[in-house]
Amino acid sequence: MDLHTLFLSLLLLQIAMGALDTVAHHEVMEKLANRRSAALELKLHAARGFVYGCLFLVFAWLRPQGLWLAAVWLLVLIEVGITLWDFVVEDATRLLPNTERVLHTVLAVNGGAMFAVYALATRGDWALASALAPAAHGWMSWALTAAAAGIGVSAVRDGLAARANAAEPAPRPLLAQHPQQHFLVSGGTGFIGTALVEGLLAGGHRITVLSRDPRRAALRFGGRARCIADTAELRDDERIDVVVNLAGAPVVGPRWSPARKRALLASRVGTTDALRAWCDRATAKPALWLQASAVGLYGAHARSAPELREPAPVAGDFASELCAAWERAAAPVGERGVRLTTMRLGLVLHRSGGLLPTLSLAAALGGAARLGDGRQWFAWIHLDDVLRFVEHAVEHAGVRGPYNLVAPGGCSQAEFTRELARSLHRPAWLAMPAAPLRLALGEMATMLLDGPVAAPQRLSDQRFVFAHPVLASALGGAHAGLAPDLRSDYVGVGHPGEGHGTVATH
Repeated sequence: MDLHTLFLSLLLLQIAMGALDTVAHHEVMEKLANRRSAALELKLHAARGFVYGCLFLVFAWLRPQGLWLAAVWLLVLIEVGITLWDFVVEDATRLLPNTERVLHTVLAVNGGAMFAVYALATRGDWALASALAPAAHGWMSWALTAAAAGIGVSAVRDGLAARANAAEPAPRPLLAQHPQQHFLVSGGTGFIGTALVEGLLAGGHRITVLSRDPRRAALRFGGRARCIADTAELRDDERIDVVVNLAGAPVVGPRWSPARKRALLASRVGTTDALRAWCDRATAKPALWLQASAVGLYGAHARSAPELREPAPVAGDFASELCAAWERAAAPVGERGVRLTTMRLGLVLHRSGGLLPTLSLAAALGGAARLGDGRQWFAWIHLDDVLRFVEHAVEHAGVRGPYNLVAPGGCSQAEFTRELARSLHRPAWLAMPAAPLRLALGEMATMLLDGPVAAPQRLSDQRFVFAHPVLASALGGAHAGLAPDLRSDYVGVGHPGEGHGTVATH
């Protein structure tokens, strides 16, 4: 193998590892395109992508000589400079997963070897007359051309995402007019938890985040929140006004094998048990405990889902059994004088996380699809309304017991898909039969192919005003990152002053 072929081989290896880094880390794990704090990092990725695209095309079809070779090395130096800047920005804005750090190290080593080989392969070209001599390399040239096209598309996407992230407004301060409270948030680095913590910090409140990775949590919130890994770090005499229990591994992911089910259950019930144990020994009880759950509690085929306090789980329906176990684990805190409010969530919509970014990307590429017959119910709520319900619960002592946190404008899955495609100016003509999904996903497919019909009955009775009551508004807000500052016209229930401290006020 001659030196130039060795260089191209190392370059293609570099491209493969770079693609893996982009997909696995930037897209799947970190979701940079939907993170407001990643705007600068995405700009750097976009700029570097365009540099890479130019270099790939040059290496694919041309052999630079003389001053043109100097121009190539100038582009290489620009790429190195952008990469070093990217490293600084990454370390300042997020804690990289170990796999990403390892892959970056391998990329750096391979990149150094690659350009050392290129320098040796072209050492005689400096003395030649300046020219871009044609030089094809068979399948390698076509592979590099495809890579240039792919990274060009990725660079455009990163640039557009950076612009959207930079334009997204700062988090709306939550409870800004309310006396300062101390919130304990489990799952505070998740999709909902991050938005909640950022909003509460902007509102001037004290936050303790319970997280499996407190270092990552501390970096995410810029050191403004106290981050702990275990409830043992909470003192018995510590005053916490509100507990928001959101912790739980994502249910959408690997197939629901017995081991996976045990992990999903332990991530919810185990954390809840630990929080409840602290609450039992705390000398000053929290005024309010906000407990997460989901409308999946009612069973995948429920045609009407009333907000019963203790509905029986549907036998054989894992999602229902999981939610029921989660709620049972929190139930005893209500017997300790703590106001317990349960949030039975539908699918939460926002550009920053959850399923919507994935669904939107598929729809933007023309892949919006009806799943099965499309008639299954799609209970959704916008993230803005989830955060507003937290404010609502803190401010009103009568808000206790279970609430269906779903918008009044629920729809079928087919209707959701059509509206999502319409909002992105794309067609919605694909259909995915149910059988392949059930074969591929197993029991988890029921989350896509079935769904309980749930309505926000108690919120409607209490005249809670949704910021996004209909799907068109929710998708518009989700794409734009807008959060209307509406207040609910609350009809009080319960007794004035019910609860503890300043949380339970009218």
